[in-house]
Amino acid sequence: MKLEIKTTVPAKITQFGFYFFAVSIPISFVPAEIAAITAFLGWFLEGVLNKRWQLYQTRLYIPLLFYLAWNILSSAVSPRPFHSLSALLDNEWPMLIMLLMLSAIDDISVLRRMLNLWLFSASISAAYGIWQTFTGIQFHRSGIMAPMGEYFRAIGFYGFFLTFAGFIMSVFFVALCISFSHGVKKRWLYILASVLSFVAVIGTFARSIWLSFAAAVPIFGFMKGKKTGSIVTSIFIAVVLLCLIFIPSIRERAYSIIIPSENQTRLNLWKTSINISADFPLTGIGEDNFDYYFDKYKVEGYYDATGHPHNDYLNVLVNSGIPGLFAFVSIWLYILWIGFRTAKGAKDDFVKNTTLGSTLAIIGFMVGGFFQNYYGTFANCWGWWFMAGITMSAHRMRKN
Repeated sequence: MKLEIKTTVPAKITQFGFYFFAVSIPISFVPAEIAAITAFLGWFLEGVLNKRWQLYQTRLYIPLLFYLAWNILSSAVSPRPFHSLSALLDNEWPMLIMLLMLSAIDDISVLRRMLNLWLFSASISAAYGIWQTFTGIQFHRSGIMAPMGEYFRAIGFYGFFLTFAGFIMSVFFVALCISFSHGVKKRWLYILASVLSFVAVIGTFARSIWLSFAAAVPIFGFMKGKKTGSIVTSIFIAVVLLCLIFIPSIRERAYSIIIPSENQTRLNLWKTSINISADFPLTGIGEDNFDYYFDKYKVEGYYDATGHPHNDYLNVLVNSGIPGLFAFVSIWLYILWIGFRTAKGAKDDFVKNTTLGSTLAIIGFMVGGFFQNYYGTFANCWGWWFMAGITMSAHRMRKN
């Protein structure tokens, strides 16, 4: 009996951590952090008690380790090394959830249950966001919601509309793709989750995520075939046009994308970032030192925010130089390559469509990252790596 308990308990702890993470991340990243630590504890006990260290071999470790090592170097030689190293640890440790999912999930039923719990919790969050858009009322915290014409910017259970937009965008793609799986039970629930999340994203008025939709939705369609791609793209364009014609708040917000005067802060931050990187092209300035150098390198003009470059790629470039940016882009391009390979080659339809959904979500984050700091936003960083965890663990199951 003792041997049986010793053998099964660590795996159950790890699975509980995964399920707890899936349920909690749509509501708050604080319990999600606890869940990730719980999953790690189970993984660690599996190695200590059962002498079974779960370390799945993948080439992804090469750019990942280089990226981490170079960022540590950049932070260590920065003017505030302890501050910078602490900020680096705080921002990068969400990749733990991907590493755990890759190494510890080898059963499709675990991944399916994890995703179902996540989509259930996320659907509640999406419905709450839609309620906020039309009423301006939030129950989970005090404060007045940001108006947008006759509507309000949805934040879900988070505190910021951009954070919520990035999260709920990933829900849309995963739910939509799973709904196309053959033989999936209760398909209407996945369709409902995708509809709720789509409307919730519109209600955030987050232009960067709207652009993510414009990039990734056609890819989804054409991955299903030329005819499906044409139909999906046409429907998407029709929905966009209807929103632009009949909803003035959406039309004005969308129009502001191409108006330079509406994007002065972002443009000035980009120019400032380029100025900084020109003087620190190799090692950058270290994590979270943008404010330290801002006054010296800022261009003249209007700013309503100065905490980061409002661009994930410029943020990495400033923090860790050209080598750090090269490693960062390599990580995500490799995961995308793995994702599309799995989405095309997996025999199990659920694995195939789940991987396509998580891969499209990563594309969404990468497109949005050109205009906003999503990877550098703690809650959305969890979302990036969660999607990577789905992609990589599905790839592992496809190989097995």
